This record gives sequence, C-alpha cells and structure tokens, in this order.
Amino acid sequence: MSVVNYFSKNTSMIWSALEQHFALFAISIIVAIMIGIALSILITDEGREKLARVVIAISGAALSVPSIAIIALTFIFVGIGATPAIIALVIYSIVPILFNATSGLSSVDQKIIEAGKGMGFTKSQILWKIKFPLALPVIIAGIRNTATINIGTATIAAVIGGGGLGDLIYIGLKLNRGEVIFIGSFLTALLAICIDALFALLEKTITPKGLNAQQN
Repeated sequence: MSVVNYFSKNTSMIWSALEQHFALFAISIIVAIMIGIALSILITDEGREKLARVVIAISGAALSVPSIAIIALTFIFVGIGATPAIIALVIYSIVPILFNATSGLSSVDQKIIEAGKGMGFTKSQILWKIKFPLALPVIIAGIRNTATINIGTATIAAVIGGGGLGDLIYIGLKLNRGEVIFIGSFLTALLAICIDALFALLEKTITPKGLNAQQN
C-alpha cells in the first residue's frame, strides 16, 4: 500500500521524472543512430575493408567499457546537467550501433554486390537497395539492444544532474524508502520493455519479407 500511497501523492513528480527519462533516451538514441549509421556507411565503403575490420575489433572491445566510466569522464570534461547526461548517453550508445551496423554492412555477400554492379547499379543504389536492406536485421538488432541499455544507463546519469527516473531511485536510496526505489525501478523496466517491443515491431515491419522468412 505504501507504493500506491506514494504514487498517488506524488503523481505529477513521478510523471515528470518519466518524461525527463524518455527525453534523455529519445534525444540520445536518435543522435547515436544518426552518427553510428553514418560512420558505418563511411567505413564500409568499397576499398575500406581493412578499416571496417579494425573498427569492428575496436568497437567490439569498447563494448566492455562500463557506462559509469563514460558518465564520469563526461562529468569531468563537460560538467553536470541534462546536456552532459545526453552527451554521455550518445557516446555510450554509438559504440554498439556502430559495431552492428559495420558488421552487417561488411557481411553482405560480395557476389550479390557484383551482381548489382552488373545490372548497372550506382554506388548509391548498391548501398540503399542491396547492402542496407540485407544488413537491416543486424542494424535493428543493435539498435534494439542499445535502446534498452540506454534506458538503464540513463538512471545512472542522474548522478550528474541528468534527471529522470534515476532521481527517484537515488532519493529512495538516500531516504531508505523502498517504495520510491520500486517505483523508479519498475517504471524504468517498463519503459525498456515497451521500447524494445516497439523496435521489435519496427524490425518486423521494415525488414524485407524474404529475410523475415529466413529468420523464422
């Protein structure tokens, strides 16, 4: 009952924290997707195969860097507030998106690319009509994983003034209020589940039917 009572008495504050958390997530993931995919397209351009392999190796290793380390470094160089929190989330989210996008684009069968060239496709057409559609399942999978990680990491960003549901969790820890910790944690998990479901639907919708059939 304490959870219900706290929620009913602090509804506006809780919803405000949820909105802040979603804003942190939405802004950072959109920017990370744009940068990550743009870099992967640049890296996987024809003649840059060695660079792509190096980037995959480096980004794969960088996946093991703890989120708190990125947040701490951002705090040192940028300061506190919502903007530094977004910058930290963008940096942390770019790596898995770049890794998956580069891996997906690099793994497209060279024979299919050569067939496209034989049909008179330009470099741009090969990218958007052959490579990108075939790599899309891997790219979306990376974005899905990154989105859920981003939402969880955003709670830690509260320590540098990012706001969001992390504030509720830290308030609960400071005051030893289990109901506050529960509400913050529950809403974070619920948001992550909803976002993952939306990306799963998006993946199913935009992935070519032939690839969906092969995956199923």
